[in-house]
Amino acid sequence: MNQGTTENRKYKILFVDTERKVLVAAKKIFSQSGYQVEVCDGAMRAADVVANNGPIAVVFTEERMRGMRGTELLEIVKRVSPNTVRVLTAAQIDDHIVEDIINKAEVFRLVRKPIDFNIALKVAKQGIQLYEQANRNDHLDLALHDMEAEKDKVARDAEGLVARINKLKRSTLYWFAGILLVIGLAFGFNFYQEYLRQQDLQASSNNLGSWVAYKNHTALDTVNNLMWMTRDFRIIEKRYPTSWKEAMNWAEKMNARRYAGYSDWRVPTIQEYKSTFDPDRTKLAYDRNQEYPVGYPTAFEDGGGYGFWSSDREGEDSARYFFFVGGYDRTGALNYGSPTMSVRLVRDLK
Repeated sequence: MNQGTTENRKYKILFVDTERKVLVAAKKIFSQSGYQVEVCDGAMRAADVVANNGPIAVVFTEERMRGMRGTELLEIVKRVSPNTVRVLTAAQIDDHIVEDIINKAEVFRLVRKPIDFNIALKVAKQGIQLYEQANRNDHLDLALHDMEAEKDKVARDAEGLVARINKLKRSTLYWFAGILLVIGLAFGFNFYQEYLRQQDLQASSNNLGSWVAYKNHTALDTVNNLMWMTRDFRIIEKRYPTSWKEAMNWAEKMNARRYAGYSDWRVPTIQEYKSTFDPDRTKLAYDRNQEYPVGYPTAFEDGGGYGFWSSDREGEDSARYFFFVGGYDRTGALNYGSPTMSVRLVRDLK
């Protein structure tokens, strides 16, 4: 066995299909390439393998099966083993499963049937690279979490030191008067700086129909008198929000940063998202997939998400999000964490 196949022994491939001859061929070909191989002729058995006989690096599953579609199985795999790379095999793809492929099952590749196993092996190799990267990212996220905790501790210590200094300053009338003077000067300076900033923004603005775009990555909807971020969570944070709660907390984070000079950003309602939808769909999302353009306004930047969390709750466990491919809203669980999701903030003009 060559070095490549020896290295492959670390990874387990699961192949799901209702045709016995396909399973026999998959078992033989993937085993000869050095992979550990599991085969199943049904979705429920496959789900049990992922949950109890993992870790599984790559899952290949047929779309049309008894009792459960392949995309439904891949949704289960995504929840049970998020890093497992998901591949769908099908003779043809119906229109009604396109959004499931993008937004639910998050399929990595589509392999046409009858299966060319040379192509399947290449897809498996690419999927394992993605699986390895996802595992490395998990380790990095854990390290970053530890760093954030340490940073918060330092910040708390610094706040305590500032509080003690301020207490000493307040101990005498002289220091109190000095602080008032400094605050007054600072307020006046900040007011003047804000005036100059607004003048500069107006001078550099770009009129786009009913929208006005500014160089600080904001845009004004003159019809509804709302100011929007032209960049969303995915563009600014370079990742997707892991849940509805993180999307809601992002407004507080941006306000603390005074994004674009403002501290009154909020998460939009579904109706406010709908008011921005451009049915011509001239923009592209984060994956630059030209087959699925999104209906962002012209003033917004390319590279964002497909679905955008809103502030509208649905009961205790769900919230609504707006899908910018189709121009309609849907309901998702609060813990729904999909790479296609994002959030964009808005503020009311005073």
